[in-house]
Amino acid sequence: MRILLAEPSRIGRTIVANMVTADGHDVVCSGDADVALDYMRSGQPFDVLITAIEFASMSGFELCWEAKLCADQSNPVYVIVLSCSHDELKLVEALDCGADEFITKPPRQSELLARLRAAGRLLSAQHDLIRLASYDSLTNLRNRRSFFEELDKCATCDKPISIMMFDVDHFKKVNDQYGHDAGDDVLREIGRRVVAIDKGFSRLGGEEFALIIKAQLREAGDIAEAIRKAICTEPFETCAGPLAISASIGVAERALGVPFDLVLKEADVALYASKSGGRNRVTLSRTGAESGAIMHMSVSKVA
Repeated sequence: MRILLAEPSRIGRTIVANMVTADGHDVVCSGDADVALDYMRSGQPFDVLITAIEFASMSGFELCWEAKLCADQSNPVYVIVLSCSHDELKLVEALDCGADEFITKPPRQSELLARLRAAGRLLSAQHDLIRLASYDSLTNLRNRRSFFEELDKCATCDKPISIMMFDVDHFKKVNDQYGHDAGDDVLREIGRRVVAIDKGFSRLGGEEFALIIKAQLREAGDIAEAIRKAICTEPFETCAGPLAISASIGVAERALGVPFDLVLKEADVALYASKSGGRNRVTLSRTGAESGAIMHMSVSKVA
């Protein structure tokens, strides 16, 4: 695991760091609570924070609290507090501030490593739950919930953002003619093909997929065309035999000040334009900040 160790004593840092690195863990050390908090806020992935209480600028209790606030929902952090105190009130305060464990100094190596193993088991279980809640079990792509959580994070982004949506063409006919097992094979293969191009794809439900692209419309259109070709070029191997599959794609770029719900609607309108235009094609649109009107920029189809 990757561990952030915050301990004001240089000797204390060395002792604890040697204990955990001997067990194969990766350790980043800090002698200052503010610096440790900066590490957490920088977005660096840490599995465990081991912190003392006694710092000059910020208490270890405050560091516990701030570390829990910094931890991303998809990347929980396990907090172990080290203290020379045997005061029960200190233990209670540490736990109330977000600590998961409280160990008295100097820590015994066997106990510290055992608690890290317990932390590893808990974090593994949490990551499994997060994956179940955030990923589609059939395609292994992000699910609808995860897509909209990611979209919410982009709300304050001042860089170009486009949204791609696509449907599998005639998917109902695949299910009706070849059975739902064949349909599931198609969806699984869709997942494998699109994730080879961009790992951020989501399955919104049924045969509908979406991708948030941090780029302008033309670049997003190039990605959409690559997806279209990846789907239609080679037959899909299914339990009913090889099937020719294609997709209709719509892409919309957010103009400055336009809410994402409108961008999603325009991407959906562009998707419908691809379907009504003959399917197996890409339609690009841009939402107008003043009028909210859709402007079809291009329709592509390669024979």
